[in-house]
Amino acid sequence: MISIKSVSHQYTGGHSISFKDWQIRHGEQWLLLGESGSGKTTLLHILTGILQPKAGEVMINETSIYSLSSKALDQFRGQNIGIIFQRPHLIKSLSISDNLVLAQSFAGLPTDLNRVNEVLGSLGIADKKHAYPNQLSQGQLQRVSIARAAINKPELLIADEPTSSLDDRNATAVLELLLQQSGINQATLVVATHDKRVKDAFSNTYQLS
Repeated sequence: MISIKSVSHQYTGGHSISFKDWQIRHGEQWLLLGESGSGKTTLLHILTGILQPKAGEVMINETSIYSLSSKALDQFRGQNIGIIFQRPHLIKSLSISDNLVLAQSFAGLPTDLNRVNEVLGSLGIADKKHAYPNQLSQGQLQRVSIARAAINKPELLIADEPTSSLDDRNATAVLELLLQQSGINQATLVVATHDKRVKDAFSNTYQLS
């Protein structure tokens, strides 16, 4: 179970924003909708432990994440939350396999090459594990981003605007991969977007005004 309760944040300059309470059951798939400036990115950062709210509580599996120390929160995030950004953030000097092993290390987990092979195989890019990011197409890089987010079998997968810069065909493919990985790993999925093309794939919607 994931929940936010009485959460608000105050920006530099005094502007504040409050978020309605939100409860997400294990394995559910949610769409977070909001136009630019609605607080979508702020809420994502609060959900993922990157930005501490001014008030309120964020619970993930009965853990109040902002009660953790900075080091403990980093490890908790690495083990329980996978984030897919609009653009891949990979270390260019490392192979695809080593980028995924690094994600295991950051979470305080032992190296598990079987898991690396498993997640790359589920995304159809097992043959790219020894390649470097600059040797991959944009579509392949997006799959690697999903692999890195899913590598530690997180409870929560979050995708931030994963389709906004893609054409219809690639947007559909990425969305299908996200839904597939959520199911394979029994992870809760939250996709944040203002892209109306993905709306029909979700029955649960959290709308920011």
